Amino acid sequence: MTSEKTKQVIEQLKQFAKNWNKLYAEERFEEMKYLAREDVGIANAQDSTKPSGLIYGRQAYYQGIYDTYYGPTGNENNLLVMKYEDWEYIPLGDDNTFYTIGRYTLQPNVVGVNCWLLRRNSFADPWQIFRVINN
Repeated sequence: MTSEKTKQVIEQLKQFAKNWNKLYAEERFEEMKYLAREDVGIANAQDSTKPSGLIYGRQAYYQGIYDTYYGPTGNENNLLVMKYEDWEYIPLGDDNTFYTIGRYTLQPNVVGVNCWLLRRNSFADPWQIFRVINN
């Protein structure tokens, strides 16, 4: 991939993350579910029954987002913000698979690192999250 094309793709990925932040802040979790692929895998060794430590599926992705926002009491409004401007964007062989890694903040006082493996079927298709790792 040329450096100019890489820049274009990184801008697309930043727009994807910006939209993710917007949907989350607006509590549009049902829409957020479709930002992930049907077979999305989320790192969650504690709840996983798989040797990989992943849990799979859009509904699990949705539930993770929902639970993070409402917290253990169910009454919290924990704002999760991806700090995508400072992330690393790493192409994986073509312009349809990218790995991102960088900070996020979770109110009231959590700072962590988020990793997304993003895929699309072709340049004209939207990006979707294939794998998620948070710490």
